[in-house]
Amino acid sequence: MKTAIPKPSKQSIIREARDYVMIAIGMILYGIGWTVFLLPNDITTGGVPGIASIVYWATGFPVQYTYFSINFFLLLLALKLLGLKFCIKTIFGVFTLTFFLSVIQKLTAGFGLLHDQPFMACVIGASFCGGGIGVAFSANGSTGGTAVSYTHLRAHETRHDLVCRLLLEKKILL
Repeated sequence: MKTAIPKPSKQSIIREARDYVMIAIGMILYGIGWTVFLLPNDITTGGVPGIASIVYWATGFPVQYTYFSINFFLLLLALKLLGLKFCIKTIFGVFTLTFFLSVIQKLTAGFGLLHDQPFMACVIGASFCGGGIGVAFSANGSTGGTAVSYTHLRAHETRHDLVCRLLLEKKILL
């Protein structure tokens, strides 16, 4: 006996397409903040992008390759623990950010903004990065990295995990 696979409605297809467009816009915003304002002014972020920034400053190795390499292993782990359906938008976000990091770096090569004003570069870069992450999160996506482990914790939370979640949120707020 064959089981019929339900056909997705036009509304659900439009909603999913909108989510992917919003994730792409969020990743572009994040990429602009990171590569135009933060990296040239030697300002780092947290998590995987922060590690990629430090590797870039130490070795000159492009941030997109380090970012993708670290996220590749984290996504493999997330796929095993959470499954493809749960991780597909995060995978899209990681690939999109990796692609746009290289594009933005090529477009802005030799073009420095706010080199004499690192505080303003930090504020504007953080605004772009935070806005990009917010747009991606609002569309049920993420930039990968530590957000994957946090999302896993929230998805499989038990009463005992509540303490861990509160500690993570406290760390994020501080």
